[in-house]
Amino acid sequence: FRLRLAGSLFILFAVTGTNGLRVGGISKSQQLNPVTSSTRAKSPLPPAQTGSTSLSTTNGVLPSKSRLLAWPLSKDPKGVPPDYPLAAARLGITTLATVLTWHTHAYSKKCGVVLASSAVTLLGSLAAPGLGQAAMCGSFAGMCGIGVIPGLGDAVYLGAITALLFEILIHYRNAYLGVGGRLGAVAFIGANTFAMLKGVPVIAASHPPVASLAAGLRASPLALMAGCSAAGSVATIALREASDDKAAADPVRAAAVVGILSALLVGIGGFTDTGALAAYGGAFAGMSLPSRLMNGIIPGKKPAGGSTEVKAPSAVKLILSFAVAGALGGLVHGITLGWGWWLGGWGGKAGSCAFAGVLLYRGLEKITR
Repeated sequence: FRLRLAGSLFILFAVTGTNGLRVGGISKSQQLNPVTSSTRAKSPLPPAQTGSTSLSTTNGVLPSKSRLLAWPLSKDPKGVPPDYPLAAARLGITTLATVLTWHTHAYSKKCGVVLASSAVTLLGSLAAPGLGQAAMCGSFAGMCGIGVIPGLGDAVYLGAITALLFEILIHYRNAYLGVGGRLGAVAFIGANTFAMLKGVPVIAASHPPVASLAAGLRASPLALMAGCSAAGSVATIALREASDDKAAADPVRAAAVVGILSALLVGIGGFTDTGALAAYGGAFAGMSLPSRLMNGIIPGKKPAGGSTEVKAPSAVKLILSFAVAGALGGLVHGITLGWGWWLGGWGGKAGSCAFAGVLLYRGLEKITR
């Protein structure tokens, strides 16, 4: 317990406890934009404390001293860094992340799929921020179990398929930008493509009768999946919005930290691997841009009214929106478990369920608007 607690605190401090490059106790950003006590007293209130706040689709970061006071931000939190310009590097890191994640959990009895995926993602993002998305997408595919990927060669094969899909869907069309879970959906498509090519059964050949479907729902851990997914989603967006450090605002790193913390908490207070997987899946919903999740604003495009800004949500509304989106994804994941679909370790399944949860939330928001 002490080791896990120490590890959790260390990871949280390492990612969120610094404010960039510090020189003489002052961060580089503070040197470029110094704020003294006298100027701070004369400065206006942060946007969130005024009556005319708005939520812009432009990725901006408030000064670190005012981040907590102005939460939620008047702008979307920082998005992912620009992708590494070389396609070969993205293809390589996606494949490598798949192999590393699969090898880590397949040959270690103490490292589960959540810890393996989140650790590989965080390391890849810290080593090369422009390759964070590629590392995360590949790590999702690497979460496949031995029943899907029996050997190292198969892991390389799956990684190559996922890397190609990542390039097509994310970089060629940039589909569903700002929607959490899209990287997991890409990995899930890759895993199913690999399974079909290898003849691995995906779901039951025939649909079970209604009685079996109802029995499956009763047996599935819906409450656990929904609750843990909602918690993971809220933790991720809170880390992105309220952190004083720009690095933690990166959705890839924030989700990876939530995944690592969830994995380290397994076995403490009855917390299980299933709960950790649900929380990690919820973290993918928490990667959504608030403007896209809550208002349907596509980054780079003006909303229906023609303005690029909408009224900033309250902290309660922001938390509830991400909690509901995460819970919906958890319910979808729980239903698949109860019905016996994609069992045995399918890479990208948790992310795909989170993706479905975000889309369901958008549909419900349109209906109830």
